[in-house]
Amino acid sequence: MTARRRTGMMDAWVGRLSEWGLGASLCFLGGVQVGLALLFFWNQRFGVEARRWSGGVLVGVYGLAALLTVLVMGTARGLGPVLLGSLLVAVPLCGVLKHDSVVRSLYFTQRLMWLGLSNLLLWWWFQEDFPASASFARTLLFIPWFVGLVLMCFQTVHGLLVGTADLQPLMRRRFLRPTAPLPPRREPPFPKVTVHVPCHAEPPDVVNATLDAIARLDYPNFDVIVVDNNTVDPTLWRPVEAHCARLGARFRFIHVEALPGAKGGALNLALRHTPKATEVVAVLDADFVCEPDFLSRLVGFLDDPAIDYVQTPHDYRDWEGKRFQQASCWEERQGNRLGLPGLSEWGLTLLIGTTCLIRRSALDAVGGWSETSLTEDSELSLRLNARGGQGLFIGRTFGRGLLPVTFREFQKQRFRWTAGPIQTFKLHWRGLLFGRYPRMLPRAKRAAVFQALGVVANTVMDALWVFSLAGLLWLAFTRQSIPLPRGLLFLLGLAIIDFGMLFLLRRQLLRCSVKDLLAAAVANASLEHTRRRAAAAALFSRDPLPWLRTDKFQASRKGWRAALSSARSELSWGGALLGLAGMLFHLSDLSRPDLFLLGALQFALEGLRFLCAPYLALRADAELREGTQAALSPTMAPERPAGAAPATVAACHTGAESSPGASRPR
Repeated sequence: MTARRRTGMMDAWVGRLSEWGLGASLCFLGGVQVGLALLFFWNQRFGVEARRWSGGVLVGVYGLAALLTVLVMGTARGLGPVLLGSLLVAVPLCGVLKHDSVVRSLYFTQRLMWLGLSNLLLWWWFQEDFPASASFARTLLFIPWFVGLVLMCFQTVHGLLVGTADLQPLMRRRFLRPTAPLPPRREPPFPKVTVHVPCHAEPPDVVNATLDAIARLDYPNFDVIVVDNNTVDPTLWRPVEAHCARLGARFRFIHVEALPGAKGGALNLALRHTPKATEVVAVLDADFVCEPDFLSRLVGFLDDPAIDYVQTPHDYRDWEGKRFQQASCWEERQGNRLGLPGLSEWGLTLLIGTTCLIRRSALDAVGGWSETSLTEDSELSLRLNARGGQGLFIGRTFGRGLLPVTFREFQKQRFRWTAGPIQTFKLHWRGLLFGRYPRMLPRAKRAAVFQALGVVANTVMDALWVFSLAGLLWLAFTRQSIPLPRGLLFLLGLAIIDFGMLFLLRRQLLRCSVKDLLAAAVANASLEHTRRRAAAAALFSRDPLPWLRTDKFQASRKGWRAALSSARSELSWGGALLGLAGMLFHLSDLSRPDLFLLGALQFALEGLRFLCAPYLALRADAELREGTQAALSPTMAPERPAGAAPATVAACHTGAESSPGASRPR
């Protein structure tokens, strides 16, 4: 291609962009991005601006963006529509979101503009830039884009509003709900609390450490029910029984066989044996070692009759210096330390199954725990919300558990966490969509619906991916290169800048290193295929999905071949996508960005995301080999203690005596 021809094409693009006003819109969008970055880092350093300054800040950011647009374009032509449209969105939002910084309204408006302009450019591209000989490929590529556009229209507003939950500390001017625990309760009243500890085939040392921590609680009025369900090997549960006897009458141990319902069934059985005087139920997983002030600093929140449950973060121990567990820890911490507290401020609190307190009367009113859901905790929170109850998420750690030590266990855990909420929506969608839960907060209904819609949308787009692949292969077979709109590359550049800005902000909020967040990104990418499988299984499987517990025994190294077997699918997909990316890159015309180059970059990125799974599988196996994994002793007591503990007289029930499955909300 000659220099004159390239110059002519560039002039043509500039002329078309100017004619439509897109050039001014893109420059304005870039200016707003600069203003947003300055505002975010200002709020991080000096705090959120006072409400009286909101109007001035809004005018300042849009004035800066308009000035940059005029300087770059050399004219104000085409600036009016985008400036007016932005003001029509941002100004009302500033009025409605009166407890938030103006940065939230600006960020919402900027992302809305980005989505609108990018899809406008793509529409124009499909109509104008495909030759007649590429009409078949255009149709194949148009189908997933159009379906994605339709799905996006249903989710955009809610997604952009809720998607900033993890940035609440930089956006919230005034918090309306508690964010910190109460001072320890030292004076009456002390409502009776029963701590439920479900376990199944757990290492006795792990469970006993949890019970020892409970015994150190500084709250005067509590008791403990430990339910061991379906553990076949008596050398696993009898040491726990004996330890409960040593800890005293407060600790009761129940061993039950043939109990259906997995963790939910065990918790329902514990609920049946809970004293009538109990007002609050606390739940601790078998491996979670709680802080002494776990009850004394949280039980006071339930003095408010509107609050049915209080949740605190998942946190973990013994992961320092182990890169696999470090990655999985920081991947989860982002949600527990930023996302979930932010959602709680908007009244969208989820139960996540451990280190939580639940009002006993509310738990009884909704029929206990679900015995069919893979995430009985989040399903319970939906039913509590459906009867008008609310929850709180307090962002301080009150207990630390153990992380999976192999990649296969990591996959099993996250499979449950992905499939469970989809099961919940399938069970409750009629109530959410057709007004059967009138006491449920409207925003909580919307959150549940749009969360499920997001999963469905991702599954649909994954299925339609084959059309995009077929279109690219058709163009490759016919050797037709389709140039990309230059405005689209500018928007992709803005998206990369936005990602980098949010990455740095989250690092500051979490007080972690860049290495920690990069490790978290690798862990998140490694779960991509697992989440897809979980979503598809939950949406389409007719058979009940098995509840697979996370193994907490010390794992032994099984070799790199066995480690890779847990990520065989990801390894195959990753290799195939990288090969496809190489082929498309070979076909691309580097003198002008074209569809082959974009496809190569996209497939390379997706291929690398798939390959994060085998990398972490090998990393976990290597750490087992190096002996850096904390040892959990598998040595168990050889025989049952001579005398049964008084606390276990009612032990060894059968599954027939367990409580029934959870009922629908009333």
